[in-house]
Amino acid sequence: MKGVAKAGRLLRRGPVLLTGLFVLWVGLTLTQWRLFGQMQGGRLLEALAVFGLVNLNILLLLLLLFLTLRNLAKLAFERRRGVLGAKLKTKLVLAFLAMTVIPTALLYLTSAGFLARSIDSWFSSRVEGALRQALEVARAYYGVEEERVLHYARQLAEALPREGLPGDLAGMESLLLSRAVEDQLGAVTVISASGEVLSVVANPHFPLPDLAGAESPEVRQALAGREAAGLGRFSSGDFLRGAAPIWDGAGGTVWGAVVVDGYMPGRTLDRLEEITAGFEEYRQLEVLKAPIKASYILPLLLVALLIVFAATWFGFYLARGITGPIQALAEATQRVAGGDLDFQLDVASGDEVGTLVDSFNRMTRDLRASKAQVEDAQATLHRANEELEGRRRYMETVLGRVAAGVLSADRNGVVTTLNAAAREMLGVGEEVLGRPYREALEPAVEAVVTGLLRELGSSRQDAMQRQVSAELGGQRRSLLIHLTRLRDEGGELLGTVAVFDDLTELVRAQRAQAWQEVARRIAHEIKNPLTPIQLSAQRLRRRYAELLESADGEVLDQATRTIVAQVDGLKKLVDEFSRFAKMPESRPVPADVNRLVEEVAGLYRPAHGQIQFDVRLAPQLPILEADPEQLKRALVNLLDNAVAALEGTEHGRIEVLTGFEPARQVVQVVVADNGPGLDPQARERLFEPYFSTKKGGTGLGLAIVKSIVADHRGYVRAVDNHPQGTRFVLELPLPGVNP
Repeated sequence: MKGVAKAGRLLRRGPVLLTGLFVLWVGLTLTQWRLFGQMQGGRLLEALAVFGLVNLNILLLLLLLFLTLRNLAKLAFERRRGVLGAKLKTKLVLAFLAMTVIPTALLYLTSAGFLARSIDSWFSSRVEGALRQALEVARAYYGVEEERVLHYARQLAEALPREGLPGDLAGMESLLLSRAVEDQLGAVTVISASGEVLSVVANPHFPLPDLAGAESPEVRQALAGREAAGLGRFSSGDFLRGAAPIWDGAGGTVWGAVVVDGYMPGRTLDRLEEITAGFEEYRQLEVLKAPIKASYILPLLLVALLIVFAATWFGFYLARGITGPIQALAEATQRVAGGDLDFQLDVASGDEVGTLVDSFNRMTRDLRASKAQVEDAQATLHRANEELEGRRRYMETVLGRVAAGVLSADRNGVVTTLNAAAREMLGVGEEVLGRPYREALEPAVEAVVTGLLRELGSSRQDAMQRQVSAELGGQRRSLLIHLTRLRDEGGELLGTVAVFDDLTELVRAQRAQAWQEVARRIAHEIKNPLTPIQLSAQRLRRRYAELLESADGEVLDQATRTIVAQVDGLKKLVDEFSRFAKMPESRPVPADVNRLVEEVAGLYRPAHGQIQFDVRLAPQLPILEADPEQLKRALVNLLDNAVAALEGTEHGRIEVLTGFEPARQVVQVVVADNGPGLDPQARERLFEPYFSTKKGGTGLGLAIVKSIVADHRGYVRAVDNHPQGTRFVLELPLPGVNP
């Protein structure tokens, strides 16, 4: 668009500029002609042509100088601004200058030197000497001839009085004619002192000159008594005229004059004048030697400069013609690289540049079409990705929400999917993704899974389910594993999915329920006969009270006492079974856990002074919906176990802590001791009924604790208390929170 606007401005300004230059050319030509042409007196058309050509060259030179300087300034400005194509344009212009200036300069210097030497040769000393000698020869010839005619005139002037001929005209003419023929004289004339022509003879072998009269300068001088000579140019030819006075011998007066005309053959006078004029002209030209040189060299210099500036401007023109489209292509490439694929070049050219521009525009159109196709494909792919991402998030949400652990692996056994339940159940993190399951899983689980996969492979089925027991994280867990082979539509194996269900708590609950049923039956079957046995023993003691006082009654007394005591012990055991088998129904009310902990701990401090009780209660602990009595019973059982664990331990210490986890909305109660601790096997079965590590323990205390916590939707676990002892952690959720 800039080029079109510039071309428009040039088209509008072109006629005005040309008209102005023409007017200036005409004005300069007429002014120079008036100043110099009329002074030289040359012809009008010739002078106008010379001045016109000189002015035309000067105007062209000034115009090209202006265009060259303007283009150089623009080129320097473009290079400073870093315009694309400026460097290439500079190289092209310099190349044109080098190709033009060097030959032109050499041609100019050679021509100028040749002209200078030629002009110098014109004014050499040999030429001047030749001209001078020719002039001297001409002058000597003239002097000899002049002396010859004066000599003959003098002889005749002396001879005539001596021969007494002035009075004899016939004899005088005869003498004059004989001397004219003999001395090769053109004509001889005798003029009296009064100016009368007395005798005239002409040599028939020479042209007849105009006869000398008294008015002739030579005659007047001769009549005045002086010899005189002069050149005469007549229609018949050039003659050298010499006049001598004729003296009267008696009185010493001039009687007359003899005029001798000597013929100068071949226009000798003209040649003499030409030699003289040429020599004078040569002397004048020698003075103008430097201006003449300048007059020849200056036009040559003008032509050379005209060629240089024209070549420079032409170099700019060609460079602009080459770099213009290239610059447009470079700018267009930058715009296309910036994402503007709608840009099209508008360069009208029928050469290779035009083909390049057409190819660029076609490439841009193809890119625009390809970009549109790519954008459509990207949009489709983006929608597909969003759909897949939505499905993936949905699957992750589903997998994250399910309680079962899900693990999938590809056909090579590399883990590809692992949900949160599986990570927690198997005790691994997300780092197992992308690794073979044989390396990622614990050896016990890996052995179980590998065995099941082999069994699945040998069964030629795509799904199977097994309940196994494995030790995970130091605890033995009961797992239900469901394996399924994944195949595509063609039946090709894609991988395997394993679903893990942790049945540990379910098994424990079933076991506890079984034990509760056993306890209920034992309590029912044992409790009924105990009372009659005890009443019978007491009746025997009352019936035979006198016998008990005698020496034979000692055995009876000891037996009945033993029966009553054992029955009391069996009643207590049956009561424990009854309480375990039939726990009272929980009645939750708002309960302050800190207050419950303080009450229970206060019961143990006075009774166990050798043990240090450290109770640390969390401030602002939330109020729970719980049965205070059952919670107290659970705390009592935990403190009983802690006190029992510290038997024989010096510096025994029991910590009772309360806390709150805002993230999980769970209230924690921790009972920790620094006793000998538990081994893993004992910790695993710790909450099972009738399992106890205490000597004489029933094994129901912790089972009751677990039952109470479960009734409050909580969870209890036993962990190591570092550096020594056991730590029981009760987690009780707030109302409305799903544990």
